[in-house]
Amino acid sequence: MSTFARKLAAAAVSAVLVAPAAHATNGYFAIGYGAKSMGMGGVGVAFSQDSLAAASNPAGMTMVGNRADLGLRLFNPNRNSTLDVAGLGAGGPTAKADSGATLFAIPNAGFVMQAANMTMGLSLYGNGGMNTRFSRNIFDETAANLGYLGAFGPPIPDGITGTGRPDTGTLGVDLSQLIISPSISMKMNETHSFGAALLIGVQRFSAYGLGNFQCFTATANSTPDSQNSCATTGFPTVYSDKLTNQGHDFAYGAGVRVGWIGQLTDSVSVGATAASKIYMTEFDKYEELFAEEGDFDIPANYAVGIAVKVTPKTTVALDVQRILYEGVNSVSNAGPVPSAGGPTLGAGSGLLGANNGLGFGWEDMTIYKLGVNYEYNSKLALRAGFNYGDGPIEPSQVLFNVIAPGVVEKHLTLGLTYSPSSNSEWNVAYMHAFEESVETDQTAFNVPGKLEMDQNSLDISYAFKF
Repeated sequence: MSTFARKLAAAAVSAVLVAPAAHATNGYFAIGYGAKSMGMGGVGVAFSQDSLAAASNPAGMTMVGNRADLGLRLFNPNRNSTLDVAGLGAGGPTAKADSGATLFAIPNAGFVMQAANMTMGLSLYGNGGMNTRFSRNIFDETAANLGYLGAFGPPIPDGITGTGRPDTGTLGVDLSQLIISPSISMKMNETHSFGAALLIGVQRFSAYGLGNFQCFTATANSTPDSQNSCATTGFPTVYSDKLTNQGHDFAYGAGVRVGWIGQLTDSVSVGATAASKIYMTEFDKYEELFAEEGDFDIPANYAVGIAVKVTPKTTVALDVQRILYEGVNSVSNAGPVPSAGGPTLGAGSGLLGANNGLGFGWEDMTIYKLGVNYEYNSKLALRAGFNYGDGPIEPSQVLFNVIAPGVVEKHLTLGLTYSPSSNSEWNVAYMHAFEESVETDQTAFNVPGKLEMDQNSLDISYAFKF
């Protein structure tokens, strides 16, 4: 690897790990990687445009030439969650809070170099994540309004204490996922290219304000006087220190992505790609939050695509992607269910941290991406796209997803490239995710609940061609 590539990699790794994450938009995956893909709704399986091509399909690196890209995404998610005690007629107020984390900077970088019929590359990007920070802890407010906690008392900012009360401080989570992807592709003949990429995953996570769920941990249930529902008997005498308020923890892992692109005619290309699950080490500090003792693998996914050059200047591309959230227990296991005394374990569910432990109840997603690229002249290209994916959260899973409301479905994107010279270009893309909500008349707290979100993002990148 060249000195330039090593410096680029080091800078991007540092930047992505330091930057906080935000909710991505296809569940918690980004809809696309790099400003060019984002401007076309996230397409990239059969129409590769820059050195981040391997994030969508490593075979596409054969199509982009020698280049390096450095980009930044400014991401603005607007989220609020409601637990409606008043709506149930319980006499208490509605607990509603907006997340205070509304602007994030997410960097990305890529480098591609061709040699004969082989192309080597390195890409670094934020795969996705989730971040919420509620100044009001609506779990605590709802429990108190329903009379579940007895002597509720004032906020306890330092988390677990021996007073019999939960942590009532800030509620939220922070999950960042960085993918470092060295890749290689080969042009087998004039019409077919194959590629493979190693997916090295780095995750950072923290959670806070989840003290209401102490009684769902194995530690709390290690004493005879503890039960599986904090609603009925108050808080346990023994507290878990692997559930909440433990600061940031890191996990590391690896997987692979493979891909193919075929040029069927002068104007039609097709592609296919598949990525394995990225098998991660466990979050030891949160082994009684996530299923399988803190395991949080990155889901497998696959996609197919087609790109058609409808005129000499206009290309239309379509991708269909499937994300297998149900292959990760900590994401897909069902959350708590309602009972007369409040949230409790459902049939077949185990305590937090167990293999069948409570989770977020996310389902697999199918995503449709449609994009148009118009080459106005040698210096200017214009783009537009639309991305749709049926959300992974069912109404029955609203309660736990207060801290992970990945509910948006429809995204409109616009983008452009300006090339001041033959070896440089600036790329810009804007995305708006339309407001979406998931609601239910009965959360696990036995009260109505609602999750809402809309999003905006702005991508800016610079590319150097050599």
